[in-house]
Amino acid sequence: MPSPATHYRRRSVLLSQNIGKSSNLKFQSSKKNTCTTTHNEQSLIKQNGFNRRSEPTLRDIAVTAMIFKIRRLQNNQDINSICKLLDSLSVKNVPKNMKSIQKQLHKDFDLKDLSKCYYVCGACGTSNLDHIVKCKLCNDTSIFKFYSCSMKQQIQQMLSIFGIFTKLKEEKLQNIHLFSSTKYGEILQEIEENAFTLMVNFDGVCTPNKNLSLWPFVFCFNELPIPDRRYLENIIIAGIIPAAKKPTNVVTKTCLDIICAELMQLELGQEFYIRDIDERKVLHFYSIASCTDQPAAALLENVVPYNAEYGCPKCFHTGELYHGQRKAGANEIKFTIRVYPFIDYQLRTQERSLQAIQKLIDSSVQDQDTVLNRSNKQVKSKTKKKKKEKKISSYGHLGYCPLTKLKYFKYGTSLLTDSLHTIYGGAFKQLLNLLFDSRYRQKTWSLFKKIPQIDDLLAVVQIPSTTQRRFRSLKHISKYKGSEFRCLLHFGLTTIVQCTHDNSLKNLLLAFLTAINLASAKYVTNESIEVVSILLHYFVKQFQLIFGLRHMSSNIHSVLHVHESLKFMGPLWFYSTFSFEGIDKDLISTVHGTTEFAKQLIRQHILYRDAIIQHNNDRFPRVLFTFNEHLMNRKQTKIHYKNFADSCYLPYPVSETLYDISPNGIATNVRSFFKEDITFYHSITVSGVLLKTTVMTLGKLVSDSCITFQFADDQIRYGLIRAIIKSKKNVVRLFIEELIKKKQKNQTSILK
Repeated sequence: MPSPATHYRRRSVLLSQNIGKSSNLKFQSSKKNTCTTTHNEQSLIKQNGFNRRSEPTLRDIAVTAMIFKIRRLQNNQDINSICKLLDSLSVKNVPKNMKSIQKQLHKDFDLKDLSKCYYVCGACGTSNLDHIVKCKLCNDTSIFKFYSCSMKQQIQQMLSIFGIFTKLKEEKLQNIHLFSSTKYGEILQEIEENAFTLMVNFDGVCTPNKNLSLWPFVFCFNELPIPDRRYLENIIIAGIIPAAKKPTNVVTKTCLDIICAELMQLELGQEFYIRDIDERKVLHFYSIASCTDQPAAALLENVVPYNAEYGCPKCFHTGELYHGQRKAGANEIKFTIRVYPFIDYQLRTQERSLQAIQKLIDSSVQDQDTVLNRSNKQVKSKTKKKKKEKKISSYGHLGYCPLTKLKYFKYGTSLLTDSLHTIYGGAFKQLLNLLFDSRYRQKTWSLFKKIPQIDDLLAVVQIPSTTQRRFRSLKHISKYKGSEFRCLLHFGLTTIVQCTHDNSLKNLLLAFLTAINLASAKYVTNESIEVVSILLHYFVKQFQLIFGLRHMSSNIHSVLHVHESLKFMGPLWFYSTFSFEGIDKDLISTVHGTTEFAKQLIRQHILYRDAIIQHNNDRFPRVLFTFNEHLMNRKQTKIHYKNFADSCYLPYPVSETLYDISPNGIATNVRSFFKEDITFYHSITVSGVLLKTTVMTLGKLVSDSCITFQFADDQIRYGLIRAIIKSKKNVVRLFIEELIKKKQKNQTSILK
């Protein structure tokens, strides 16, 4: 059997011949079926002496069974039944049950070797490896479990998957160039050659048991392509808190202390075996940022909740209490909420935060001395008087954040603004509720009466086919998902502006839309970041003038900090809990029992990654490989669009007869621009953006053919892509019909 080094050399030969550009989808290409192999690729495989096993082994079937279990949400009993069925049909090399599958994937699997269970006191934060029901230090009975997982072991598993290390290196080089104007780009240039960065997410996830939720600490690599980041095998679970209620700040801090001990070791460098190069090397991993919603960010940073005094994790804005009332007469209801008026504020920097925490620690030491010298009654009365003074002096800090012990993780800047909860499901959701909710129909800003008119206009808006979810009618805005708010903001807000007659409200909406579009661009520059800052400051200021102090929530205030996240990490698409929400859902889907959910999740996650390692093995049977790829249903862009020409990726060509070939038809007009033979295509990817011709339109509500473009005069134009062609010299051109406002004959032009 060839050695691993020989396998690597053979892979290099195939990769140099454009075979298996995607590490997870090697030797696959077809017009109709993405998981079949073409004749040319088969011949290349034979020429290189590179053949897969023709008959599946016991381990091969175990790998497929594990992937099937995770992807199709099967429990252990379902897998046992499938194994019995295959065995009754006399299928060779079938595992007997789930335990047999586990042995084939991970010999001598012992969860205790891969994770540890800590018992953490909810009052004082003391941790213990021994099972306890009452804290030995403070006698408190609120005990939380925390399962820590070895991050080094998980990273080693990832590096055992062929192609992962290569992707990390390539993406790192691209990010250095793409994010050169950000702090993240500076970090990439500063760290070692074989060093990479991580981002942490922390949030609660519901389980099948309604009385229990899981709080996983999830890490992902910033140097992996966006689609690959959310794959379960590329996710690192540093620990899980199974709890019936939300963990306290002291519990989260204790868990982070345990995690950070390993994170600091990873920063110093650890030795790993890298399958891509068949060598052992010292690699460094730096955790530089977190992306969570505001309640979870308060736990990570160890500050007061987001709606409390000094609750903003990015600045020292105190907020103020707003006393209001709803309804009138006998039904009058008085309420008090915290609002954040538009005023100057101080950023929560590393230096100021450390000073505030030091004051808090010194104050705690003085209180301990007081306890020793005074009676309980005197201490209680004194504590109440000093409680407010402590809050003010500590600026909302409840203690130090363990993550700030890391080299690049800083107070304020490292806690990124989340676009899902802060922008789309936060500020924009609140803005739409004010405009379209029936409660405000008597207000001057309300558009409630125009909902039918706006709905009619929105119904004909065409959106890209890559959009996850299209927005529904504005009548159902209270049931919108985060992805619907995102879709409406980017593709429908201009329609709402057309139906708005108040100029101040128009400017407010356009300023918000322009700022978020700039913040969501492929890359950001110092100039664009400055423009985003100016526009969002204008938005928040005008928001208070139009809607009043009552509606100045923490989400509206947090919009002011978007530009700070752009400076640190880059555009909004690069980090978002949109991905992490999907990851948490995928993780929970692996759990099917009724107890010990955390243990089940850790076990299934490790076994699934073991299965992926074997799935990517060179000798893994093609029949099972094809079946597994269908199960995983991964993004197929790199397979469909594998023809590279003129800085573009093209799919398979199409027949010219699909276009109008009459004397004045599109095909004839296109050919008039070329003196050589040309090839027609229906779609193309340029800089990761999918574009299609009008011939490929899949319905009235979806279109990838409408684009903006410009010539040397820098005047922005709009048009529809009528045809995509490539010449024999590999010159790619788009045939665009320009859209103009005046009723004139259509103008046609050729654009590269």
